[in-house]
Amino acid sequence: MTATAVEVLLTGPVLAELRTAAKAAEPRETGGLLLGWWDTSDAITVRHAIEVPDPRATPTSWVRRPRAARVALAKALSAFGHPLLGYVGDWHSHPAPCEASWQDRMSLAQTSRQYAHPVLLLIHLPGDMIDMSAAHAGSPRPARQPHQNQEHAYESRPARRGYPRR
Repeated sequence: MTATAVEVLLTGPVLAELRTAAKAAEPRETGGLLLGWWDTSDAITVRHAIEVPDPRATPTSWVRRPRAARVALAKALSAFGHPLLGYVGDWHSHPAPCEASWQDRMSLAQTSRQYAHPVLLLIHLPGDMIDMSAAHAGSPRPARQPHQNQEHAYESRPARRGYPRR
């Protein structure tokens, strides 16, 4: 049985936030948290990508530091003040043109075990390309963007406000 694709809607400043952070960090990787919400069909709307710097990042490695991530999440949720906004996944950049690694996918699967809804991973690649992966309950799920001209239902579930344990 093939897993149903998770629809992903990238809205607001999220793409500009990814691009700006990735460009500023070159030639090293950078990354952080995706903020948004789940709609009634488990589609993920991503509104913001906040950076959580890793002082030890290299051109081929970025590690999400849990304490720094919790602080960044609390600050962002307070600053944005959106009632539905919460953690929906992670993102990081790859300065070289390569998709999500095995380690990236394993981390995503592990994080997804903590949520009732799918969790997303976005990888910002050179040329402003985005590699998308999702997981739910520890299992990979395909991720896809719907046509951008579709009407997106706003009947939504609040995202989990807390940060995943690791």
